Amino acid sequence: MEAGLADVHTHFLPRALARALEGRDGFPRIERSGGTAYIHYGPGSGHPLLAEMERLDIRLADMDRQGIDVAVLCVTVPGVDAFAGPDGVAVAREANDELAEITRAGGGRIHALAVVPCQAPEAAAAELARAVALGLRGAAVFSNVGGTPLDAPGTEVLFDTAAELDVPLLVHPTFPLCATALDAYALIPTLGFLVDTTTAVLRLILGGLYERHPDFKLVVPHTASLIPWLVGRIDYEGERMPGGYGSLSEPPSVHIRRLYADIVSDFTPAVRLLVGLLGPERVMYGSDYPFWDPDRTTRVLADAGLAPEDAERVRRGTATALFGLDAAPGPPAR
Repeated sequence: MEAGLADVHTHFLPRALARALEGRDGFPRIERSGGTAYIHYGPGSGHPLLAEMERLDIRLADMDRQGIDVAVLCVTVPGVDAFAGPDGVAVAREANDELAEITRAGGGRIHALAVVPCQAPEAAAAELARAVALGLRGAAVFSNVGGTPLDAPGTEVLFDTAAELDVPLLVHPTFPLCATALDAYALIPTLGFLVDTTTAVLRLILGGLYERHPDFKLVVPHTASLIPWLVGRIDYEGERMPGGYGSLSEPPSVHIRRLYADIVSDFTPAVRLLVGLLGPERVMYGSDYPFWDPDRTTRVLADAGLAPEDAERVRRGTATALFGLDAAPGPPAR
């Protein structure tokens, strides 16, 4: 009998973050209208607050129906990056305590990535270390930090700490820096999120992340965003243009192949391209629940025509190794 899936891309909104967002006037915020709550990331971007994002009982029931054995929770956009430094640190700490308690009560089926206050890098690094000690499996960061690039000066301490702890960082899109050019036809989620993630990851790579930490565990969702489609152009233009290689002494594609990615997609050729670029040992199943129907990702994986052993790595094996999904949950928070 085929083993169930490991889903590395399930969105969740801790109560601590929901309370903090409901108290805000500007973006991002949660507001209620006619009995419905909405999360607003920025002008022209947001969605209703779905019960599936807050209730683990619904998620667990859906996992049973969808053939998913284990899920890794990722705190949903907008995280804590828009809060003033001390407020962001406090909300992140409370949210991570909540996530740690959920994982302890999850019977081995629920794991989680920490939320960290990237607007305060030293505090973010310290919170990552604390959250990992509680049993969280790494952290999710966003493609920009309240409008500031993810690789802004001073952020190295967070990446250095993740490398020292040997835990993954997942770069998830947020309200994009290019939003004003894309505020029509749903182009913010269709294109803007991917442009922002691709930009953030390439800046990290070209800035020397893998030069400093060759084994860094950087995870890029949505079939590694736009990167697989651009990798040849990145190498070519990087060699042709002054400064195109950044701090690298070899083609960027060498470093790109060290990324991890999930297969959230509704396009089978994208999954084949991703596995061909990174190898199945760096590719994982993800659902983007509850925004996407997990059956879409399951279908494209089945249609990709991977060898059985490679498909099993994508279904479960890679995620289990990367996130330590067989490890026991951590101690209670203090």
